[in-house]
Amino acid sequence: MSNHVGGYILNHVLRTLDEESLFDYLGRKRTQNITLNFLRLSREYDCNPGEVLEGIGQRTGVCYLCERAADDFVGDLCKECHEEGLRAQRERNAY
Repeated sequence: MSNHVGGYILNHVLRTLDEESLFDYLGRKRTQNITLNFLRLSREYDCNPGEVLEGIGQRTGVCYLCERAADDFVGDLCKECHEEGLRAQRERNAY
């Protein structure tokens, strides 16, 4: 069972840091590193990465699906994960 409350709290913390322009101050790489550290912490407490990064993943530069830093996004998914999802959907529809 996932720790939903923990995931929502971490999401709120990330959004607050963004609202306070901390990500602008830190730059992309440091923001990605902090976010990846939050995700590692979230796994220790059984949080869902999708809940942690919902609505903020693109801004932090971390994909919730593969949990990697990225620069190209479609929504909160990195371009690779988005394209993989489209390929999988096409394959399912082909049957």
